[in-house]
Amino acid sequence: MMGLFHWLEVNASVLAVLVTVGVAVLLICCLECSDCSKVDKDDLFKRHEV
Repeated sequence: MMGLFHWLEVNASVLAVLVTVGVAVLLICCLECSDCSKVDKDDLFKRHEV
């Protein structure tokens, strides 16, 4: 267990960079999925005027 703690202390900056890159990729993916300028939305998202 002490070996794991030592490894985490030594590689903390590498883990921080990996987590930051992972969060950035997830945010970019979410922003692309919620892009409202796309025309091919489902019928639920289209406004039907009466």
